[in-house]
Amino acid sequence: MPQPLRLIIVDDESFMRDNLAHLFPWEELGYEVASVFANGREALAYLEHNPADVVLTDIQMPVMDGLELARCIREQNIPVRLVFLSAYSDFEYARKGILYGADDYLVKPVRYQELVNLFTRLKDSIGAAARETVPEPDQEEPTLAALSACIREHPGEISLDFASRATGLDSEFISGLLKERLSMTFPEFVCREKMIWAAGLLRDIHLSIGEIAARTGYTNSKNFSRAFHNYYHMTPMQYRKKGET
Repeated sequence: MPQPLRLIIVDDESFMRDNLAHLFPWEELGYEVASVFANGREALAYLEHNPADVVLTDIQMPVMDGLELARCIREQNIPVRLVFLSAYSDFEYARKGILYGADDYLVKPVRYQELVNLFTRLKDSIGAAARETVPEPDQEEPTLAALSACIREHPGEISLDFASRATGLDSEFISGLLKERLSMTFPEFVCREKMIWAAGLLRDIHLSIGEIAARTGYTNSKNFSRAFHNYYHMTPMQYRKKGET
């Protein structure tokens, strides 16, 4: 049986720390809550001497906030994955966090299924990374994560020009990076990110196909289903039923 991933939770609100630590099925998801902290400084002191796999941290905190914690983690090359938690849904917070190396973000109040979906994807990503031989991390990885976040924040408006304005990255740089790193065009990257996102949403049986289509930026459910079938070679309903078996 694989060892659970070690998770630390950082939030200055004691009831939020307790709720996050005890009200979610961490063991079922493959995690153990190693420790909780009231601010980034306490968490950083812990990480400097103890191993952890994932940090779930609030952004707005006294003493040391989540963005500063992320910057310190990156500067010290501490091998840990980051998920931001914030009461602010403004994309600017998420963009800054992802540029500091965060994998994703959640907006308070945290929805149960969104947390389950995010941490399931994260565990799969960590497992895949452990099975593969990967190059040393470089400055381009946060850029790809920022583009992914931009797609999720503005799925119906996304275009190369829009992504360039939202992230502050030159459009030619974005296109060149995607071609070099992924052998993809920008539309192909958008499609991939939307389909991966949709696959995660399909795990929530309370969401209809139409709702998932709308969330991922499709105004027509048929167009969404066609794109999903082209990517996964099965319909969204077939994918959902496969996940239930």
